[in-house]
Amino acid sequence: MIRFNTLLLLLLPSFFLQAQSKHLNGQWKGVITQNEGGYRSEYSFEMYFQQKGNKVYGRSYVYVDKIFAEMELQGFWVDKSHIQFTEIKISRCKREANMDWCIKKGNLKLVSEGSRWRLEGGWSGSSSFGDCIPGKIFLTKVKPRV
Repeated sequence: MIRFNTLLLLLLPSFFLQAQSKHLNGQWKGVITQNEGGYRSEYSFEMYFQQKGNKVYGRSYVYVDKIFAEMELQGFWVDKSHIQFTEIKISRCKREANMDWCIKKGNLKLVSEGSRWRLEGGWSGSSSFGDCIPGKIFLTKVKPRV
């Protein structure tokens, strides 16, 4: 019995990582908000994730009107329902004069609503002008086309 319990305890982390990966990997689409005083209060936002063990890699896209930014990101699972991410660099962007994109970090909670999956949480960041006005992220998993 002790052997079985020990084996079960060793396998549980692997099971949770596989279950997380199944739900996290892929495209997420929604909005990112910025508290009062930012360039806009809401932007279109997408994140693409690929999980390798406890680590998360991917990219994010933020866009509004004719301006956008694509950023590389990395992160990790904090626990079985939260990921922490950090954008590490801007890959490409288009912006208006006298503006800069925020390099963001945040903690997102993975939430199930029946067969739908959501990621939501807060973010903060900085740009060449200093600290950015923070906000929230609200994303829904995009079902892959078959």
